[in-house]
Amino acid sequence: MLLKKPLTEYNRYQAFAVHMAISLVIFFILLVCITQYWYPGILFDTGNGWKAIGIIIGIDLILGPLLTLIVFNHNKTSLKFDLWVIALVQTTALIYGTWTIHQTRPIALAFINSSFSTIFANSNIAKSVQEKTDTLKTNQLYYLFDDSMKEQTLNPIRFKVYREYSKLVLNISSPNKKDDLIKLDPLISSNKFIQIDLNTGAVLRFVTQ
Repeated sequence: MLLKKPLTEYNRYQAFAVHMAISLVIFFILLVCITQYWYPGILFDTGNGWKAIGIIIGIDLILGPLLTLIVFNHNKTSLKFDLWVIALVQTTALIYGTWTIHQTRPIALAFINSSFSTIFANSNIAKSVQEKTDTLKTNQLYYLFDDSMKEQTLNPIRFKVYREYSKLVLNISSPNKKDDLIKLDPLISSNKFIQIDLNTGAVLRFVTQ
């Protein structure tokens, strides 16, 4: 069996293939974590899920296997040491990359004032918002302003379940809203939108123009 052969019986392409196979297993595990838990549903698009996957691909499927392909030579006396170094470099980079992805993951899509905003895990209200989404069992929120109070920052208490207020969004007149498209994070980007249902106001999908 290929995986049980001594290192001296491998050529660089077989070693590359073995490394790639192991890396693929790790990649698919992290892919499930990203798409199902850290960037679920529409948050995958609003939170740059493809960028997160790109980081994992670069570290796990390119960096490690490529180093093995370049370095591997079964005649080298330092081969085991070289492979340990490659494993250490890849593991360290993968841990840091995964930690970064998790720490900057999107935790909610919120309608605030006249546009949608993505709230990330590294924001200053992330902990309170995360507790709110866990309690409400949804990551789509609506910020209910209280005109009688002047607040300088967002109050997590005022985040409500979006679907309970979605019809109010239909009546909003704003430069951030055009027909069934409402801008997403307008202070950051001008070409990202959330498409809503014109009958219910429900969030349908992420759109770029």
